[in-house]
Amino acid sequence: MKIKLGFLVAISLLLAASVWAGKWAVDSFDDSSDPGEPDNFIAEEFAGGLKPVKPEQVTQQGGRLYVRQKFEDPFGDEEATYQIFQGRPKEAAKDLGKISLDGIPYTTLLKMKLFYSRTASGNDDLETVYFDGKDIFVEGEDPVYINLNGKMEELKPMVLRDYKISITSEPSGATVTVGGNSKGETPATFTASSNKTIAVVVTKEGYYTVIKPITPSDKGVTQEGVLLTARLPLENPAEVFRTKLRAAKDGNAIKTIKNEIQQALKDYNTSSKKSIDAVMSKFPQNPPKATNESATDYSNRQNLWTNTQARERDALNKDAANYFNELKELAAEADGAAGEMDFALKYEYIPSSAISFTNMGVRDFTIDAELKNSRVNFKYSKAKLGYGSIPRNEVAQNEDRVHGVLKIWDAPENGKYASIYDAAFFYDETPLQVLSKGTFTSSDATTGSRNTEKDLNARIAKFPGKAAWDKKDQAATLEALRAGEIPDPALAAKPPPAEAYYDEEEDEEEFEKGAEEQEKYDYSRHGAAGSATDIFGNTDEYLFWAGVVFAAAAVGSGVVGFLEHKEWQKADDALTSVSDAIGRVEEGIRIVCDYDEQCFQKNRNHFSQPGGYEQITDPDLNKAAKLLYDLDSRKKTNEAARDKRNTNRIIWFSAAGVSAALSITLFVW
Repeated sequence: MKIKLGFLVAISLLLAASVWAGKWAVDSFDDSSDPGEPDNFIAEEFAGGLKPVKPEQVTQQGGRLYVRQKFEDPFGDEEATYQIFQGRPKEAAKDLGKISLDGIPYTTLLKMKLFYSRTASGNDDLETVYFDGKDIFVEGEDPVYINLNGKMEELKPMVLRDYKISITSEPSGATVTVGGNSKGETPATFTASSNKTIAVVVTKEGYYTVIKPITPSDKGVTQEGVLLTARLPLENPAEVFRTKLRAAKDGNAIKTIKNEIQQALKDYNTSSKKSIDAVMSKFPQNPPKATNESATDYSNRQNLWTNTQARERDALNKDAANYFNELKELAAEADGAAGEMDFALKYEYIPSSAISFTNMGVRDFTIDAELKNSRVNFKYSKAKLGYGSIPRNEVAQNEDRVHGVLKIWDAPENGKYASIYDAAFFYDETPLQVLSKGTFTSSDATTGSRNTEKDLNARIAKFPGKAAWDKKDQAATLEALRAGEIPDPALAAKPPPAEAYYDEEEDEEEFEKGAEEQEKYDYSRHGAAGSATDIFGNTDEYLFWAGVVFAAAAVGSGVVGFLEHKEWQKADDALTSVSDAIGRVEEGIRIVCDYDEQCFQKNRNHFSQPGGYEQITDPDLNKAAKLLYDLDSRKKTNEAARDKRNTNRIIWFSAAGVSAALSITLFVW
C-alpha cells in the first residue's frame, strides 16, 4: 500500500508543478524589509507600517489579514517582485470579495496569479491580493480568472454584506426556514449574508409546503409573497360505510353493506393509489432554476423538494393504511351486527345429577348427559372431555361438582327457525376441555341430523355472526351456569344417605369387593397424596414443569447462540478487513512488478515467509513485506477464531431448537 501511495504522491507533485509553473505563478517573494505602502484594507500597526512576512507565516488567526503586493519597475528594466505584508483588517475589509478554493494547498494559493481578464497575459495579474490563511480576497465583486491546466477559469467573488428579505404569505402565520434555521412566521423579515440564491421553505399546518428560490437584491429590501394551497385530505371510505351501517334496520341490509365493504377491501390497493395520486397532483411544483442559482444550489433545492414531496406521500400512505384497518374492523362489526339479528340464544342448566361418568382415563374421560323439562328433551352420549387445569384425581373424587349448560341456538333455516344444540361443561366454574362432542338427540329438533360434531360446527359456522356470538357467549354461558346452580329437585326428594360404617364382623369377601371398587375409581387419595410417582394425578403437572424447564433451556441456549453469532460476525468482519488490506498490498507488489505474474508470485511468496522482509534492503519494500507478513498472520488467526465461533453458534442454536421442540411437545401433550 505504501509503494502505491508513494507513486501517487510523486505523480501529484509533478502535476502541481506543471500547473503552477511559468508565467501563471509567482516565482518568488522579496524578503526585503520594505514595509510597503499604506493599504486601503489593512491598518498599519507595526511601527507605522505593515509588517512583511514570509509565505510560511501566513496562517489563519483572529484579527489578521495579509496582502500580497506586486511591485513593478516603472521603466521595465527589471522583473516585477512580490512581497507579503501582515496587518489588522480595517472596517472596509468587509467589502472584499471572498473566493474559496477547496483541494489546493494554501502554500500553492499564495503563488497563484489572478487576472481581471480571460485573455490577460502572465504579467497583467492583480497588484494586490488578500489572504486570511483559509480563503482568497480581492477588491470588488467583478469576476477574476485563474489559469488551471492551461485554461482560464472564471471565479466569482462573494461579498459578505447584509441583504434584507421580507416574506409574506396568504394565509399568514406560516413558518419560514432557510437551511433548516427558522426565520419566524409570516410576515417575516430576515437578512442574508450574500446575494447568493437561497431556498426558502414556507410551511403551515393544513397547507402544502412551498419551496421557493429567492435571490437577494442589492437595491433595498427583497420582498416575496407566497400563496399557500390547502392540503387535500385523503377520503376515508370507512366513514361512508359506518353511516350506512348505523342506519340499517334488518339483517339483509347489513349483509348488503358487509358485501360492499368486502369489495372495497378487495379493490383498496388500486383505489387508494388513485386517491393518493389525485391528492399529490395538488402539491406545488418546484420552480425552475433561477438565473443566479448555481447548479449545486439548484440540485440541493431539487432534493429538498423531492424529500418534502416524499414525506407528504408517506403521510398519505399511512392514512390509507389506517383507513384500511378501519374497513377491516367495520367488516367485523357488520359481521357481528348481522349475527345478532340472525341468532337467538337460550340456555338450560345441566345439573350434576343429569351427568354420568364413563371410561375414566389418565388424560380424558367420557360422559353421558340427559336433560328433560318442560322446555327441552335432550340426550348427550359419549362426549369426551379433557381435565384441563383440574387434576384427574380431584375430578374422579368429586363427580358431583361437574355440571354444565345446554346452549340452544335458534337460527333461520329454509325460512324457519331451527334449534342447534351445544353444551359446555364445568368443574365448579372452571371449564372442562371438550375433546369430542359425541352424539346427541333432541325431540325439539325440527330439521336435519344433530349427531356429529362436524354437522354442528358446519351448521353454526355458516352464519356470519358466529365469531361475534362466540365472543359474547363466553361470559353469557358462565352467567347461565351461575344462575342454574340450585339444589337438584331429584336429590331433594331423596332421603339423606345413612352414615357409612364398617362392622368388625362384616363379611371379609364383601369388604374386599368394595375395596376393589373403591380402588378402581379412587386410585387411593391418601396414597396419591404421599407419593411423588402418582402418574394419574400429577403427570400433567410433571409434563408442564418439564416443558417450562426445556423452554428456559431453549431461551438460554438461544441467547448464548446469539452471543456466539455476534462474536462470529466480529471475527468475519475482521477477516474481511484483513483480506482487503492484503489485496491492497498485493496490488502494490503488482505495480512494482509491472504486473508480471512470475515476479508477483516470487515476491509474494518471499514476503510471506517468516523473517523474509529482513532480507530486503529497499525501505519501502521492506515495510510492505513486513506489513504483508503481519497481515497473513492476522488472517490465519481471524480464520481460526471465525471457524471456532461458527461451530459454537451452530451447537447452541441446535440446542435451542431441540429444547424448544421438546418444550412444545410436552406442552401439547
